[in-house]
Amino acid sequence: MFGLGNRNQRNAAGTDRAAAPDLIVYTGDALLRDNERVGAFHHHLAVGRRFEFRAVPASYQGEPMNSDFVLALFLDVAALDALADAVLAIRRGGRPLTLIVAVRPSQLVSLGRWLDRRASEQRLAGTRLLLAPDLDGVSAALGERMQTVIEDNVIRMPVTTEVENPGYRNFFVFSSKLQSLVGRVRAFAQNGIHRAYLLGGPGAGKTSLAYYYFLVRSKGRFVSVNLAAENTGDKSAVKSLLCGHVAGAFPGAGARIGAFTQARDGVCFLDESHGVVGPVMEVLMEALDNGQYLPFGAAAKQKLDCALLFATNRSWQHLMDSVNIDEFTRLGAATLQVPELAQREEDMIAVTASVMARLAEGCTTWKAPTGLRDDAWDVIRNCRWHGNARALTRTLEAAFVDCAGRAAGELLIPAEDIANGIALWEPKDHHSHKIYGTTA
Repeated sequence: MFGLGNRNQRNAAGTDRAAAPDLIVYTGDALLRDNERVGAFHHHLAVGRRFEFRAVPASYQGEPMNSDFVLALFLDVAALDALADAVLAIRRGGRPLTLIVAVRPSQLVSLGRWLDRRASEQRLAGTRLLLAPDLDGVSAALGERMQTVIEDNVIRMPVTTEVENPGYRNFFVFSSKLQSLVGRVRAFAQNGIHRAYLLGGPGAGKTSLAYYYFLVRSKGRFVSVNLAAENTGDKSAVKSLLCGHVAGAFPGAGARIGAFTQARDGVCFLDESHGVVGPVMEVLMEALDNGQYLPFGAAAKQKLDCALLFATNRSWQHLMDSVNIDEFTRLGAATLQVPELAQREEDMIAVTASVMARLAEGCTTWKAPTGLRDDAWDVIRNCRWHGNARALTRTLEAAFVDCAGRAAGELLIPAEDIANGIALWEPKDHHSHKIYGTTA
């Protein structure tokens, strides 16, 4: 074992005792035998922190993980389960131990399979991700990763929130910024904040966070309305959509349950809410002011029991400029700013790994790449990603097809394939970038 810093300190009685390390590093025997490389790794780490390198044990049963952080350093992804389970057991015992998984870009498909499986088994918690080609890259990023994970690492989202048995997808929550936001969303749901505005660029995860609010609220139904798609400019149609209508409200009409009634005391999620103008605002005004609404053609009003969550990819200034101030202040919503993917490297790693694993599963006649070349990951990490996870997914799909579809095939996707995908799906200069709300 190798360590850094003062390995002994005085206890209350004045006697020496072994100081607990801040970080335990589990790695392969080959690295442990390379004193020069281990010494260089130590050299880059924070002075005063104690680090301990250990070989991977035959079993973690009884392994003294008396630290705040554990680093799985370039381990075979197939061997991560035992370590992750040991960390989970300690966390269930009340100590917030955090596992940092460091892999190379060449291991991304294996990592994606591991993440998706652990998420589906509800065994993905207390984990942080680090992607680097070598020890220098790990040590450069390690200080930022040594922050305790409080929230779960995944929100399990129905592929379609209003269809029975639709299957699930994973919305990964690894970065500190997203972890903080998830905690804030949970606090809103737990403390009676029943109106909120989710702000963030396209593909940032606003629907997933709204659904998480619904899961915490644990009432009624989750009903999603895309205002950009549904708003025809006809007030009666909008009123029918949100408030419903009674039979005979117009010639040949049967009764319709509106989104407010369908949600009951759950959540009505109004997406693309930069469309809260004109007839939409006219319909919403009474519900926002007085907590009641009148179905089209009905004689009696109904109480609004559901929470209203708005979402938009426009800036707050754009929203203010789109309506008069009297209408705007009726929204009465607290704001939740979703950080852009470019600010969330760990979530970017998880999305990249998961998408590549999914694409690899579909290959039959192609030889599926196992990961990225080191320079390809640099291209992804340095991209602005105005389209967030959606644009990254399309880019990876394009690059995967180009790489796997070549006659010879390649095990690792090169940088030029990623660059070509970015040119298709995440152009650096596009007129739409100016209208989106960003935090970069």
